[in-house]
Parts: sequence; structure tokens; C-alpha cells
Amino acid sequence: MDKERAPWWLWPNLLSLDAPLVALGWAWMFSKAWGVVSVPWQLWVTLGLAVWIVYVLDRLFDARRAGGMIQLEKRHDFHQRHAKVFLVFVGLAGLWCLHSVLSELARTVLQYGLFVMLCSVVYFIIAWNQKGSAHSGLGKNLVAGLTFAYGASAGIHANAPVLPFGDMVFSSEVLLFAALCVVNMTAIDFWRLEGEEDDDAAAVLNLGTLLVGGISMYIYMSTLKREAFFFNEDYYHEQAFYKPFAVGLLVGAASFFLLNQARRRIGVDAYRVLVDVAVAAPVFVFWVMISLDGNPRT
Repeated sequence: MDKERAPWWLWPNLLSLDAPLVALGWAWMFSKAWGVVSVPWQLWVTLGLAVWIVYVLDRLFDARRAGGMIQLEKRHDFHQRHAKVFLVFVGLAGLWCLHSVLSELARTVLQYGLFVMLCSVVYFIIAWNQKGSAHSGLGKNLVAGLTFAYGASAGIHANAPVLPFGDMVFSSEVLLFAALCVVNMTAIDFWRLEGEEDDDAAAVLNLGTLLVGGISMYIYMSTLKREAFFFNEDYYHEQAFYKPFAVGLLVGAASFFLLNQARRRIGVDAYRVLVDVAVAAPVFVFWVMISLDGNPRT
């Protein structure tokens, strides 16, 4: 990393705080959408710390994998230079999460957490096998997106006892969030490409954003007709909250589409921050719409 002082807006990325903030925002949105009225504060802290641990370890792993053969990105260089400090805090955060899950939270949270841990192990196995690749590839990003989406939703779903575990795994809203995460990670990964590969990458990203946007539009139109094509009526009796959810996803998809068109006019650091803002934008839209409406489920 360059020795000049990093701009203030880059520090959440350098400290790996961006992903936990996004995960907490989406977890809050899932709690509102699923009508989960009681979420213990320990769950919010554990979720934020768990996501932070995974991202710190992933960036330390990437920095170590590079082995000094290539110039590290600022976030990886920062983590490598302060690896000992990060590992100390990772250890403390890990102890907190272990204590919280075993002693403070419901047993169902542990069961859901084991599933998310399994997804994380699969991700790191894929990352290790791709240690010689120039970029991650869609396969790794797909697993990472699903893992992140399940991680953000698992604790909330565990506190909704009327919803079975399989309902979360195949939940349309969780899978759409995962798709948005895949677009986010792929956008960052494809930024390194040039020439014809860059044109192909732009086409793939445009297709992904249009797919997410198209499904979101279909959901929005379904809510206008008071129908629910994608969702399980046995557990979701009120469909009105899908309108702010769909509008939020539309804003997120549109943001990625616009960023994709302008990515070569944006610096790499600013681009990384903006794609995180894009994946967090649906939460802000959802909050505004339910605040104006008063109740996301009526």
C-alpha cells in the first residue's frame, strides 16, 4: 500500500468493516420482511464479528497466496502489514462468537451456523485450489455469494420458529440477495481485465444485473396484483412487504449496471467502495419505504 494517508471513505474497506455492515443491514431487512420481532443483541454482534473474521482471514489468505509475486491491492497490503494485530482481534472475536453461540443464543442458531460454516469451508477449499489463477472466476464468486447471503439470513431465520430450515435455503429473497452479492464480487474481480476479456466481462455483468432487475420487476408487478408467484403462501400471509424489497433490489441492480458502464472512469479504490454501496442500497430503499408506509407487512 502507498504510504500516503488513505481517504476516510476507504477505511471501512481497509479494516474489513464493509462486509459486516452490509450483512447487518440485510439481516435487519430480513427480520422486518419475515416479521421477526425479537432478535437478541448478541446475535447482531455475533453476526458482525463472524463476517469480519471470515473477511479478514480471506484477505490475509489472499495476501499470503500472492507470495510477493504481484503487487498487492491496498486492502490486502494493509492486512499483510498488520497481520499480527488482525490475528489477535480475530482470536478475541472468535472467542466471543463461540461463547455467544454456545451460551447466549438459541440452539437453532448453532444448527444454522454449522450450515454456514460448511459453506465457508467449501469456499476456502475452492479458493485454495485456485491459488494460481489471475482472478476468482464465477464458480468461487457463486459459492461466496451464497455463503454471504446464508450467513446474513441464518440467525434471523433461526429466530423465526415457524419457518423451517429448508425454507431459508431455497428462499427467493435470500437467493436474490446472493445473486446481488455474486454481481458485486464479479464486478470487483472483472475490474482487472483488459481488452476483449474486459468487453466479455462487461457483457456478463450487464446480463447479471438485468436478470436480477427483471426478477425484481416481476415481483413488484406481482405485488400490485396481490399475487405471490415466488413465495410460499403457507408462511408469508402478507405480501405487501415484497414491494419495498423488490424496489430495493431494482435500485441495487440499476446501480451495478451504471457502475459497470462507468467503471473505467472510476479509480479502483472508489469503485470498490461504490459496489459495496450498491449492494447496500436496497436496505436504505427498504427502510425509506417501510418508514413511509408504517408497516412492511400490511
